[in-house]
Amino acid sequence: MMDLLENFNDLNTEQTFNQPEVDKNKPLAIIAYILPILFFLPILGDKNSTYCKFHANQSLTWLIALVALSIIRLILVFIPILGILCNIVIWLAIIAMLVVYIIGAVNGKAYRMPFVGKLLNVF
Repeated sequence: MMDLLENFNDLNTEQTFNQPEVDKNKPLAIIAYILPILFFLPILGDKNSTYCKFHANQSLTWLIALVALSIIRLILVFIPILGILCNIVIWLAIIAMLVVYIIGAVNGKAYRMPFVGKLLNVF
């Protein structure tokens, strides 16, 4: 499983992480993924940490993706059977991505969201 997750890892960014900062700010990054509206939380922990900046940016990307997926889900509700199946697939993908992000934050990795993970760099 860890080999599969390494496909999402940005090794160049991960190498900039400082282990004491990772250990100190790990809970803030996890909370930011679970409640993406709090995407700024890691920055409040340490605004100079590359770990905090990375996870704040990814949490903001996660928030935008969740809003977009919610709009898609609302549209799909009107398609009788296909809409239900697509909603189930979307929910499973959301749960899987949330687990990947949390595992990455806990292990001090730099897991990026596929396709859009590099688009947003606010912090």
